[in-house]
Amino acid sequence: MCVALVLAVSGCGKKTDVQSQTSDLEKAFPAATAASAAAAPSPPAASSGHAPLVDANAYVKVALAAVRTNDYAAGVVVLQHVVQIPGLTPEQLMAVQKTKQALMMDLVERAANGDAKAKAALAAIERTRSQ
Repeated sequence: MCVALVLAVSGCGKKTDVQSQTSDLEKAFPAATAASAAAAPSPPAASSGHAPLVDANAYVKVALAAVRTNDYAAGVVVLQHVVQIPGLTPEQLMAVQKTKQALMMDLVERAANGDAKAKAALAAIERTRSQ
């Protein structure tokens, strides 16, 4: 399983910086960062069909809060939902994908170095993909 994840996120081989990609995500979704709440937001409830574009900002806000608390697994899971929301611009989709990739690369690298929390986070992400 870990080998598949390493191959999936290795991409072009250059190291992606989580902070840089998070910054790009914030720029792509300015409404998600405009009104930062003191408490961590919760993801919006899923509606039947596709969520409207406004929910993309709410999801991104949740993902950014997760990254700030070093909960990269939660950030990846939330960002997986963002790409399914219709009406995103190509720049927004690219920012979401690159941020997910940076988070996954960081987790894979830490797991390869023996970080038990990173291994658990990767397993949690894998469980969400198999549901």
